[in-house]
Amino acid sequence: MIVATAGHVDHGKTALVRALTGVDTDRTEEEKRRGLTIDLGFAYMDGPSLRRIGFVDVPGHERFIRNMLAGVAAVDFVLLVIAADDGPMPQTREHLAILHLLGLRHGAVVVSKTDRVSGERLLQVTEGIPELVEGTCLTGAPVFPVSAQTGAGMDALKRHLTRCSETLPWRKADGNFRLAVDRCFTVDGAGLVVTGTVFDGSVRKDEHLRVVPGGIPARVRDLRGQGQRRDQVVAGERCALNLSGSRLDREAIRRGDWVVAEPAELVTRRLDVELGLLPSEQRALKHWTPVHLHLGAADVTARVALLGRHSLGVGERGLAQLVLERPIHGLHGDRFIIRDQSAWRTLGGGKVIDPTPPRRGRGRPERLSLLEALADADHARALGSLLELSPTGIFLPAFVRTRNLTPEQAAALADATPGLRIATREGPLLITENRWQEVQREVLNAVARWHALDPASVGPGESALAERLGRTLPGALVRAAIRALLEKSLLVRQGFNLRLPDHRPRLETADAALLEAVTHALRGAGLRPPLVGELADQLGLERQALMERLQSLSRLGYLERVAPNRYFLPETVETLADLARELAEESPDRLFDAAGYRDRSGIGRNLTIQVLEHLDRLGITRFDGERRGLR
Repeated sequence: MIVATAGHVDHGKTALVRALTGVDTDRTEEEKRRGLTIDLGFAYMDGPSLRRIGFVDVPGHERFIRNMLAGVAAVDFVLLVIAADDGPMPQTREHLAILHLLGLRHGAVVVSKTDRVSGERLLQVTEGIPELVEGTCLTGAPVFPVSAQTGAGMDALKRHLTRCSETLPWRKADGNFRLAVDRCFTVDGAGLVVTGTVFDGSVRKDEHLRVVPGGIPARVRDLRGQGQRRDQVVAGERCALNLSGSRLDREAIRRGDWVVAEPAELVTRRLDVELGLLPSEQRALKHWTPVHLHLGAADVTARVALLGRHSLGVGERGLAQLVLERPIHGLHGDRFIIRDQSAWRTLGGGKVIDPTPPRRGRGRPERLSLLEALADADHARALGSLLELSPTGIFLPAFVRTRNLTPEQAAALADATPGLRIATREGPLLITENRWQEVQREVLNAVARWHALDPASVGPGESALAERLGRTLPGALVRAAIRALLEKSLLVRQGFNLRLPDHRPRLETADAALLEAVTHALRGAGLRPPLVGELADQLGLERQALMERLQSLSRLGYLERVAPNRYFLPETVETLADLARELAEESPDRLFDAAGYRDRSGIGRNLTIQVLEHLDRLGITRFDGERRGLR
């Protein structure tokens, strides 16, 4: 269990933690000299159970709210500390509002410095606490009057914390590992160490992780959980990771970064959120208001783009898009706080709904309906609602990634979701049966329109068809529909073009005769057809005139223009594609290089490069900068 202190400056938070744990959490010389907590402090307390209690001591001064926010992003329990002599003060109320916005559910109120006041004053302060916390996460929380100096009341507080540590449910350790970095430093003989609270998942020694938003690879050399050397650290625990990596150094990581498992590596500059404005605000929040966003341990400036409205009233909640000045990491369900542009006061907060929103159409009614469905914390229910609302289906990998689901969770979710699962290059796409039939009809209608407009053409190529339908349908969905229609013989592939079964392209007599002559010449040349000039000499035609007619035949789908001065028969390109498939299947990593393809095909180096680039354009192969693999 992780416990955070909260409350106004000089109300005795640090002294309270010292009395509970024996640890002075003011670490720096400046803090000790001034008697003022400036940054986060950490300590631990052992109880009779196996569950160790960790404490995060936060600064109370208004100038250090940023540091306070970095420490309370993912705690389990809060001790709101109110000095008996001062009573509730401005940061008491602001800290309480922040804790409520972050969704904290468990805590207690500590009235400190009881040795400095009379019994009458103590009674006055404690009687006012129920009204102070009414309507917040501490409504009905127990109150403990204590003195860190004399020890009065400390035993009762310790017993309560121990009891809570035994009875509060453990945070689920599912999902991929995520840690919000709140400290980064180096240790002699060990190297770089980062600390923070584990939001999701678990981690073990020697696991490979990523530091985001920089995307820096790192390996866990060693780790500690709740202040002790451990084999594994899980969600809900304080964690220290000793990291190594060729690109890692002290300057590469800062507070606000995250250390995550590779599947959780998501970075964004836009967040669609559910946002609430505090009832204590004096005026409504306007569209495009500049703010400070606090998410995890990060602090980044942003603009609030309200969705479906021009302003958000005092105490109201609504949908918004946060447009960030720099990229950060954030996933569905993450809680956040917004403060005003000068970082002087807290305005409100909420939770992330979609960390990968579209750049356009963010306020359209259909998008707002999707956001309402996405806001549901239940993964299966949210996915089912999205399927009913989305005319183009839902890419399961995108949904899984934004919700930080493991492969096992994703598979179980897909199996439990009604509808069809369509295989695409981007991964499984879920879609309802009715909508899947509609998509196939749209593809057939598009091909029919193509035939009507250009009856001499064989039909559209796959890429051209996907591009034509791209305004309303994702390319991956179009390609999946094409495969399904080919399997059912409702579409026919002729070369690299598509046509309806009853379509018969009609060439002019002269073009048909030329195509027959060109086909005969190209078949005789095997895998290395002649250049256009050489072909013109063979056919007794003028080069430029032949070039224009070959271009026309290529556009109509009868020839493949592999290079500006070389045309292939579609059947020849298919043979060359088969050679690429053979090389990929024979390779252990399913990749091959140009030299291997040149040797297998025997077509020479320059033509090899032209052929492979054409196969890339056709979507048969893909180039990673050095080698190629199959799409």
